[in-house]
Amino acid sequence: MTVSKLPLSRRRLLQGSAALAAGAGMGLLKPAAAAEPMRWDDTVDVLVVGAGAAGASAALTAQRLGAKVLIIEKAPYAGGTTMKSVGGIWVPNNRFLRQAGVQDTREDALRYMVRLSYPEYYDARHPSYGAPTDGLHMIATYYDHAARVLDGWQDAGVLNLSNEFAPGVQMPDYYAHLPQNKVPSGRALVPMTPDGKVGNGAELVRQFRAALDAAGIPIQTGLRAHRLIMEAGHVAGLAVTSGEGKTLHLRARRGVIFASGGFTHNPRMRRDFLKGPVFGGCAQPASEGDFITIAGEVGAQLGNMSNAWWCQIPLDQALDSPSVPTGIWCTPGDAMVQVNRFGRRFLNEKFVYNERTQVHFQWDPVAAEYPNLLSFMIYDARTATEFAGYAPIPPIGPLPPHVHTADTLDELASRLAAHLQKLTPHTGGVRLADDFLPQLKASVARFNEQAQTGKDLDFKRGQTPIEPFFHQFGPQPVLNNPHPNPTMHPLADHGPYYAVILVAGTLDTKGGPRIDEHARILDVRNRPIPGLYGAGNCVASPTGPAYWAGGATLGPAITFGALAAEHSMRNTDSNAAETT
Repeated sequence: MTVSKLPLSRRRLLQGSAALAAGAGMGLLKPAAAAEPMRWDDTVDVLVVGAGAAGASAALTAQRLGAKVLIIEKAPYAGGTTMKSVGGIWVPNNRFLRQAGVQDTREDALRYMVRLSYPEYYDARHPSYGAPTDGLHMIATYYDHAARVLDGWQDAGVLNLSNEFAPGVQMPDYYAHLPQNKVPSGRALVPMTPDGKVGNGAELVRQFRAALDAAGIPIQTGLRAHRLIMEAGHVAGLAVTSGEGKTLHLRARRGVIFASGGFTHNPRMRRDFLKGPVFGGCAQPASEGDFITIAGEVGAQLGNMSNAWWCQIPLDQALDSPSVPTGIWCTPGDAMVQVNRFGRRFLNEKFVYNERTQVHFQWDPVAAEYPNLLSFMIYDARTATEFAGYAPIPPIGPLPPHVHTADTLDELASRLAAHLQKLTPHTGGVRLADDFLPQLKASVARFNEQAQTGKDLDFKRGQTPIEPFFHQFGPQPVLNNPHPNPTMHPLADHGPYYAVILVAGTLDTKGGPRIDEHARILDVRNRPIPGLYGAGNCVASPTGPAYWAGGATLGPAITFGALAAEHSMRNTDSNAAETT
């Protein structure tokens, strides 16, 4: 990857520090005194903050439109949280559907998206399906441009994608079972490796980086965005700091595009904004919500701050490092249940991670507690073998610290109780209920009976299209379940038994400054802030609280990254009349 070497003299560093100090009192960066104009360390047309999928899409789009582009990245490496993702990209009316003759109409797609993003407003008979005007406009913008943008990257040879996760197998939408979904599968795309295999987020980053290298777009890592530099009400550039504490001033003639990730790893923001207790997440460690502060200083309006791309994570891993290796996409195992501290099942263990996780936020108003704060994933030796390596179940071998084991359920409950004593400072003193063990045994017995018949009468496990798909989406297919529901198998009547404590986490958050259809940042009066754009998890997601399907994170990120660049390059009300 090309790395730019930005010139920095001691004199210019001191000048930059003076300018920062001058603007600090008003929350805005201003140029130095009129007698000594701002001295820039580098000048580009478009400055992109963040080197994940959204940033790559923005940078490549701007460069193809004739811009001189620079990407800066706070982390010591490029790729962002995209690198840790599955790499799916949800695109309604994508080229593979069209080639197959599948009609994914605008009306049908919008109806499905509104049904999930605005369930409390949804009205099938209303012209806008009941959605708020601004919300419907953003969803419609996504439909109108997603296929165009992703088709463009494929036509240009930047991305190699497919909508088959295995030969002839397409991923169902997460709510393929709803009547509003007229195209229940085939909208999710996945990157393909050079040898024709299904790739993941790392492969998606590799493809984007190859294009960035070929285009000669530099990425400067280890630079943290610090403060916007304003000129006559426009964003003129950005002050950034290096790991050594040096300040650089980067001019952006056409615009600054933020694609810098959410605030998963900012504990205070998590506490202040998210709608329940969150212990960490999958986002890369640099996702600390910098853009919320930076944009707030110039009057940006915030939105969707209580929502995230939710996923369960192992508590012990999160306490060791809040940036966990991966989330629990689909709870692995068929001879497996999740129970709360009362020993009772409280969710469909096989449904979508985003929805499962939010059950952790249920509040008991009488006991004044979160009864599902901790979830205990209990499984037997069969599941430990058949699903080995499918997180959080470890590969065959020595057990990692997040896995607890015992020969009986009685002993397992005792060990969990003792472990919770050690975790008291992190859980508010949560302990197992006095009748946890008999309730656990009763829950296992009821589950085993229902596994024999294949019907989960309590939570309908395995009864939506996405559940059996995810069930097989592991290191190897599971073929030896003789029972009628492949997601359910009776737990063995003897040990060993295993337990993993799960808690609420995120893939990343999805709230921040609001954007319009051009990905321009809006101020508190709904006016675009000239020269400032955003895409991806650092802004208020057009999805609202919903997770439409696999790839509904990266799809909008890539699309709105491109829209930001397109607008910045055609915008006549920009800083194009730049003075060096």
